[in-house]
Amino acid sequence: MKNLKKFAWAVIFALISTGFVACNADDEAAPVSVKTRSAQSVYKVVSGVINSNTTWYSDTIYQLDGKVYVSKPCGSDLGAVLTIEAGTRIEGLYNANPDSASALVITRGSKIIAEGDSCNPIVFTAANGTKGGWGGLVLLGYAVNNQGTDVYIEGIDPATAPECVDVRYGGTDSCDNSGILSYVRVEYAGATIATDNELNSFTFGSVGCGTQLDHLQAYYGADDGFEWFGGCVCAKYLISTAADDDAFDFDFGYRGKLQFLVAVLDPDAPYSANANGIECDNNATGALVEPYTRPVISNLTVVGTSTGSTTGSGTVLYGAHFRRATRLVLRNSILYGYNTVIYLQGDAVVDWLGTDTTNLCSADSSYLADDVLGLIDGAVAIVPASAVTVNVATPAVAAVTLVDPFNYDEFFDATQGALRPTANPALTGANFTGWANCPCCPCYPGNGSWFTTTTYRGALSPNLAEYWIAAGWVNTDFPIY
Repeated sequence: MKNLKKFAWAVIFALISTGFVACNADDEAAPVSVKTRSAQSVYKVVSGVINSNTTWYSDTIYQLDGKVYVSKPCGSDLGAVLTIEAGTRIEGLYNANPDSASALVITRGSKIIAEGDSCNPIVFTAANGTKGGWGGLVLLGYAVNNQGTDVYIEGIDPATAPECVDVRYGGTDSCDNSGILSYVRVEYAGATIATDNELNSFTFGSVGCGTQLDHLQAYYGADDGFEWFGGCVCAKYLISTAADDDAFDFDFGYRGKLQFLVAVLDPDAPYSANANGIECDNNATGALVEPYTRPVISNLTVVGTSTGSTTGSGTVLYGAHFRRATRLVLRNSILYGYNTVIYLQGDAVVDWLGTDTTNLCSADSSYLADDVLGLIDGAVAIVPASAVTVNVATPAVAAVTLVDPFNYDEFFDATQGALRPTANPALTGANFTGWANCPCCPCYPGNGSWFTTTTYRGALSPNLAEYWIAAGWVNTDFPIY
């Protein structure tokens, strides 16, 4: 029945969609949990260091044996470039020794060019098909953070790095370019190295705004879906599906811009004790060091569960948790399914813009505006209640006016579009005042705003043909536990 439904989805979506190119029979029109392109039959095991320009091809399945580093050759200032063809599948092999967990690490000065498309995504997954069965994808850059210019990335023991391989991040170049990730899926990542020291599905250490990130899915990772440690890279069209910890995690002075983000939980899956839609810190102690962590977010949809808990692990934590001296901009977004939807803790409640959007793009103040926070039974919208907000609606979830806000089987179904808005407050009310000239970062000022203007709030358009989270590149399954 599930396969039949997926076939019907692919046919109908091809007929109604004007926003995506139809997938042909050789493409991944309806992705499944572990396998991607059945025609692939050649396996190649990769280990160690890639220090010359290399291409991975879609007719081969690449298996990572331990950490694979894309790096500079010894004594060189010029890093290698790894190019990955659309439709390529990469598998991380399981290793019982945590320090040897498989991962792909793009070091400072090197690049990854991974450009899939809506029918042929590039898929990184665990060879054993088990959550936490490998490490994940790590990009390290030379952009600014608030910890220093040579910071060791979380999740990798530097003592295990090969000779001449640099596993640090940080620098002074906000324009730094680590390459392109487009239509890329990372599945079952997040191997634990030690207590509170895990790899994530996507890890970005001081990645600069010269890097292109779009159409990325983190699927059933054992830690965070996406984590940024400093840097200022911007991104659009990100999906976190059932991350064990946080869907989106910001630390150490991250100051990028993000739009069209979706985070959903599987109500039957187990989670860590600290599962959030967003977790945001300036640093671990809340020290007032600059640059302050200040993600600038528009058109986010975060979905918890209909009860604020799961059958696998009990209560989930917060839709968004801003703490430890962070700043924030959160606009035009929809969050629901948590007992506390937004928790602004301690020094996060500082320097609010209020209704003044004059310096919205560049100031270190916070702005929480034009959002819809849906309330399940007994839920609280914002803690503390005295927080400064502008045009924030707090209806019951049913009155958020999404097609079917807790129908998890239809979240990624393009014939249903369960997360689309149908009426107000979700259908209208988006506000982009103050962003008329708001580029990704000062290195590339361009003309006008980096943000795409919408009238709707949340990540999904009311137009079914624009339901981007159900395109052929997305893993649509909720596995059975």
